[in-house]
Amino acid sequence: MGISSYGGDPRIVATRAEIERVQAGLASVGNLLGAEVEVTDFLTSPLKRIGLAMELPALQERIQYLLQALNAAANEYFDGEALVAKELTDLGLISAPIIAAGILGLGNDAGLFREHRVTARQVIGLNGLPMSVWRSPATSLADLGQRLSLIKGEGQVVVERFGSKFVAYIPGTQTWNPIALGNPIDFTSNLQAMKGPGLAASERGVQLALAAAGAGVGSQIYLVGHSQGGLVAANLALKDSRIKGLVTFGAPISHLAEQIKVPTVAIQHKNDIVPKLGLKANPLAQNIVTVERVMPITVPVAAILEAHEIENYTKTAELADESQEFGLKRVRNQVLTGISAQSGDVGGAGANGFGEALAYKLERVD
Repeated sequence: MGISSYGGDPRIVATRAEIERVQAGLASVGNLLGAEVEVTDFLTSPLKRIGLAMELPALQERIQYLLQALNAAANEYFDGEALVAKELTDLGLISAPIIAAGILGLGNDAGLFREHRVTARQVIGLNGLPMSVWRSPATSLADLGQRLSLIKGEGQVVVERFGSKFVAYIPGTQTWNPIALGNPIDFTSNLQAMKGPGLAASERGVQLALAAAGAGVGSQIYLVGHSQGGLVAANLALKDSRIKGLVTFGAPISHLAEQIKVPTVAIQHKNDIVPKLGLKANPLAQNIVTVERVMPITVPVAAILEAHEIENYTKTAELADESQEFGLKRVRNQVLTGISAQSGDVGGAGANGFGEALAYKLERVD
């Protein structure tokens, strides 16, 4: 099945803003017209007011029609499920951070979901390879997904170093134990990350891994995350000005997306429940493009797992790489060009175009 996408096109964003401005103007006109036919006005200008009262229903009907047409146009880029979630959120009926905070509060009373100090230690590299692996920068979204899928070690993240440029790969949840044990890429970090930035041990661990890899004040950082890893990446992007781009796969970032200012590609499967945990739609914004697809399922009983697997998201990324849709192409190129642009620093992508891939194990400690 093919993909659909929205966002990333400044022209469409500007058009929607203008539509909403016109909507507000029409609504004001409707209110003003209604105010013109107060009962007392018939005493001072009866003929004029009677004529207006006769014309008013048709005018109001026309205004209502225009408002409905504008609303349909403004929402053209959102699917039905996202619209329902967005409407509920706009009414203040649901909030992912509030729900997460409530669960954490109840769990803490029972001795669950409590965070600890975290460390990041460099380990033997990918699939038993040496401590670091030399490789060139990724040049496609599928390449980013494929590199993310190589991370198999418990509590592991990978940081690529190209001089002063860094690309961090953050995997999804690895353990669902409600007690916060050694591996911080777990259910506790899920809840803490959903509650807000700076709380999850996995997020603090990624920061330590980046620092250990050499990321400093003047560095440029790109983050690639699956599931919880994408949420952690989004949290980091809200408070770290060194971060220049994000790519997320199956991540619940919608409750944060309006605050993200860097180029972001969010790839989501419509039949994957995890991206919906943000409880609203990703915004229609110039810097964020949302790529959607219904993931074909081969084993119905494993539908939820299949739709969320990073390997399947990598297949969707291949389709996103081929797309020529303006907004998707624009934001995709911003991220990939930023990652692949050569660094002139010593040890960077420089002359030979290669950098180091370093593996780090994150671990909670008492």
